[in-house]
Amino acid sequence: MKRAIFCDIDGCLGPGKHIALDLENLARVRGQIVALAVRGIGFYLCTGRPQPYAEAMMQVLDLHSPFICENGAMVFNPEVDLATKMISDAELENLRKLRAALVPEGFIIEVGNEYSLSLSWGGIGASPQAEIARRRAALAARFSGFGLDWTNSHTSVDVTPKGVSKQSGVAYVLDKLGIPASAAMAIGDSHNDVGVLQFVGQPMCPDNAAPEIKVLCQTVAKQPRAAGMVELLAGVLTG
Repeated sequence: MKRAIFCDIDGCLGPGKHIALDLENLARVRGQIVALAVRGIGFYLCTGRPQPYAEAMMQVLDLHSPFICENGAMVFNPEVDLATKMISDAELENLRKLRAALVPEGFIIEVGNEYSLSLSWGGIGASPQAEIARRRAALAARFSGFGLDWTNSHTSVDVTPKGVSKQSGVAYVLDKLGIPASAAMAIGDSHNDVGVLQFVGQPMCPDNAAPEIKVLCQTVAKQPRAAGMVELLAGVLTG
C-alpha cells in the first residue's frame, strides 16, 4: 500500500519568518524524500503559508507533488500549475469583511494569502505560545459573529471558514491519492497542526513542538526543526 507524509513548514522544515533556513539539513531531507519515494511513501507539504512561499520550499526540496497551503484553503498542484480553491465565494467575502475590521486595529496581515487570513503583531515570534493562544481565543470571541475557525502557529493567528483546515486539505489530497488516513503520517509543531495529527495514523513532531502537540505524537524527535526532520524521516526509512 502506498503511504504519505504531510509536513508543516514553519517550526519543522524552517525556523519561521525572517530567519535563515538550515540548508545543510534540508539537503539531507531532500535526499531522504527520494529514498522515501522508492519505498512508496510520498512527501507532501501542509502549511499555513501562502502558495508562493510553499512553492519556494518545494523547489528547495525538489518536490513536485500537490501541496496544501493557507491552512487548507488552497490545494496547489505544481505539475499543472493549478490552484484549487477550497472555500466558497461567500466565505471569501466573509473573510474580506473580517480583514476590513482588523486592519484599522494595527494587525499585520500576511501578504500572499488569497483564501484565508494570517495575522500577527510586532514581536509575535518572541511571544510564548500561551500568549499567542490567549490572543487568538480573545479574537475568536470578539469576532464570533463571522462564523470562522481560528488557529495559531508560533508566528501567526490563522483564520479560515468553518470546517476548512489543514486536516480538511489532507483529507482532500488523500482522497485523490486513494490512500486511507490510517496509512498517512504527519509532522507538525503548533496549534494549527492538531487536526492533522489527530487525523492520520502516525503523528510526529520535532523537539521544538508545543507541549499540546507532543502529547498527541507517537514519535517526538530529540532535535528541533530541520535537524529533527532528518531524525524523524530516518526513523521512517528504517521502519
